[in-house]
Amino acid sequence: MASKGKVAVAPALGNGFLAGWRIKFFLLLLAGGLGYWLVAGPAISERDFVGKWQSSRLVTPLHLAANGEWEIKTEAGAILQYGVWRYADKKIIWTIKQGTQISDEVNPVVSLGPGEFRLEERDGTTTVFRRLE
Repeated sequence: MASKGKVAVAPALGNGFLAGWRIKFFLLLLAGGLGYWLVAGPAISERDFVGKWQSSRLVTPLHLAANGEWEIKTEAGAILQYGVWRYADKKIIWTIKQGTQISDEVNPVVSLGPGEFRLEERDGTTTVFRRLE
């Protein structure tokens, strides 16, 4: 017969074995997620490339707009070359119109960091872009 006024309380996490197992499982999931994030890194998007850049191959700045247009223009505002661009499958795809011909140039993104990204050119060399604005 139960004593009057005493209530039996079940442990919140179950018995000791289950409580330890749940905590270990949670910590394992947390460590796995953190490890994946550190290895894979944050997802890259087109937003990361929007801005004014200085290329290691150009004298004049390159402007990458959020609407997908790109321009190479002088500080005075004269447009020397333009086209459209997009980021897909870890590559930047540049669409260029020269005369009546429209062509794509595809450059894999080698790295992206604060204020800088690097592209692999067709000949295997690397072009460095440094953010100006």
